[in-house]
Amino acid sequence: MKKQWVAGGLGIILTASILLSGCSSSTEQLNKKSDGAGGGTKTLTFWRAGTDPAENAYWKRVISDFEAKHQGVKVAYSEVPFGSDMETKLNAAYASGTSPDVLSYTLASLAQRANLGQYEPLETYTSKWADKSDMMESVVDTGTYKGKLYGLGFIPDPRVLLWRKDLFKAAGLDPEKPPANWDELTQYAEKLTKKDGATTTMAGFGIPTATGWTLWQSFVLQNGGKIIDPETNTPLFDSPESIEATQYLIDMVKKGITIPNDSTKSNENLFPNGKAAIAYDSPAAFTNLQKDHPELNGQIGVSGPISRKMKSTFAGMRLLFMSSQSKQKDLAFEFMQTVMTKEETWARYKELGTPVVRKSLKDDYIKENPVMNGAIFDAVTYGQGAAKVTYSGKMYEFISLNLEEAYYGKKTGEQAMKDAAAQLTKELPNLISK
Repeated sequence: MKKQWVAGGLGIILTASILLSGCSSSTEQLNKKSDGAGGGTKTLTFWRAGTDPAENAYWKRVISDFEAKHQGVKVAYSEVPFGSDMETKLNAAYASGTSPDVLSYTLASLAQRANLGQYEPLETYTSKWADKSDMMESVVDTGTYKGKLYGLGFIPDPRVLLWRKDLFKAAGLDPEKPPANWDELTQYAEKLTKKDGATTTMAGFGIPTATGWTLWQSFVLQNGGKIIDPETNTPLFDSPESIEATQYLIDMVKKGITIPNDSTKSNENLFPNGKAAIAYDSPAAFTNLQKDHPELNGQIGVSGPISRKMKSTFAGMRLLFMSSQSKQKDLAFEFMQTVMTKEETWARYKELGTPVVRKSLKDDYIKENPVMNGAIFDAVTYGQGAAKVTYSGKMYEFISLNLEEAYYGKKTGEQAMKDAAAQLTKELPNLISK
């Protein structure tokens, strides 16, 4: 397996400087835009969140190909770390009118920046783009906010079900049969859990006890619940469906089925560190565990999400956005369109291992690796990412904190969700962008 990807969060920090790493050394170089008169060069600025070497090599190849096909065009490429670094650069760039023409960033940015008018709606361009009909519906929906398409999803980050076949065998379970529903998940997890006295040493099922909203959301959706009504800004995570899903996870934590952890911290994430028998995690966790423990080659199972009332899992997404400040929007979309072609989508999979986002590539993708790629395609099809509201970060903070209190016995699932909903409702007047 090839290197996978990660996604970052949002910060709200302003700065007067925009010093970026990458192919250019200054803001002036990054944002120089010539009309090409007199044989000059048109410069298209492209920023991407992330600094990993594999993706750096991928983008340099894509840019080189694009420039070769578009004589007189130069793509000024820069990388910025996820999180507050990217937020700082973007806030300053939009404030000074020097934002990039095209941006590769996360779903978490969509609602906030579309609401601020910083991302350009793409219908004018996609209405003439024949390939749009080949995009997976879930991917198009992910990039849509308030009825308008703002982002083209091109790197999904789904959570698949992973399990240790060797531990299944030792516990007398069929290593080729993962749990199919919540009842089986509980039964399997109890058999797979190992303890030293009262201390759990092997989690039967990995449940993040801190910053645990992504797994929690998957179970709420599987139970037919919803997170938020974005039209009325009404919290829905205190519904009976949500409370039932919350209590289900709490009951497993109380049984000692998991080990306390924060899965956003690589040193604590249980499955890739060999401390969980079953987990919902990214395909990268599969890769990392086999890399660190080659003796487990062939001993790790993978499948799409289980279901209760419906099938669902968490699926983040990296998207391409066009800045509303761009002075060369046609060229910007041409670059975005190039990245989204069928040929480039397949090349990205071969070079980076990223899931495909085009329906016409499904059969070829699954044929390459039937088990893993089939599970990933299933997860992308049925997965949902973070709620597309401007205050999603704060909402999930309230949910995670109250969930953590419930995991440690300070609240019931019902009280945790009602408290989180009340806290969000109280803060909403200050959180909703006018």
